[in-house]
Amino acid sequence: MADIKGSFSKGLTAINVKTSSFLEAKKIQTYIATLNAEIEALQKEIGTIVYEQWNATGDVSLQLIGEQLLTISQKKQIIQEQTKAAEELARKEKEILGTGDGVKPERIFCPNCGQPYDTPVKFCKKCGTKLQ
Repeated sequence: MADIKGSFSKGLTAINVKTSSFLEAKKIQTYIATLNAEIEALQKEIGTIVYEQWNATGDVSLQLIGEQLLTISQKKQIIQEQTKAAEELARKEKEILGTGDGVKPERIFCPNCGQPYDTPVKFCKKCGTKLQ
């Protein structure tokens, strides 16, 4: 009974961590997508300003678009920080769940009696059902 409670508790913890990590990762992805959309809008604005000035005077001044360029640079910096935060979140999830680079063997259960096996077996030791 303690094994079942322990497995259940570990399963709930894993689900909780994965759900929390997933939601946080989605928040970061949404924020990055929003920043990228804002950058794209600023780039279009810069293009419009440059074209209008060039069309009117035949020359382009960087002073007109300096603020937009600075804002784009700041937003790209934030995107880099958020990307690092997402990588850190994934690393922490692996650390908490104990999933490293090594592949864990999959646990096998008898379809008849539910007996768990960590190593592959051909027949269930409890009821004799063929497993492979």
